[in-house]
Amino acid sequence: MRIGELATRTGLSISAIRYYQRRGLVPSRQVGSGWQRFGDEAVGRLIIITLAKDCGFSLDEISVLLDALYAPASPAATWQAMGEAKLAELDSQIARLHQMRSLLTSALDQCHLDPDRRQVIATALDWAGASSQRAQPARTRTAGAPGVREK
Repeated sequence: MRIGELATRTGLSISAIRYYQRRGLVPSRQVGSGWQRFGDEAVGRLIIITLAKDCGFSLDEISVLLDALYAPASPAATWQAMGEAKLAELDSQIARLHQMRSLLTSALDQCHLDPDRRQVIATALDWAGASSQRAQPARTRTAGAPGVREK
């Protein structure tokens, strides 16, 4: 089949298929007319690439997965190990996102407090802004400038 038909069958753009070709993930064969032709294996590979990308695998990781899948030995061990590593990575990202959400929610809650109360809470939580404000002495500015504090 030609690349346009492959694109239609897989739902991918022609440029994406060509990119995967350049990366060595999808082989093609040239025929006498100069047109590239793809077999049914290309459809399968592109479906695997799409699934693996949706699961968060990088193209380098997908290359390893495809190599294992089409190797004469059983690919199960490679898929199992890489799948478990990806799950651990996703769990770590989820935990980090929950932490970020909690910090952002807490920070937004502080926006509704009066300034003195915000400073007390920020200091108690040892937020970076509170720590740096406590550590820096008041600066002396030139008299007559806006917001000047004279010592």
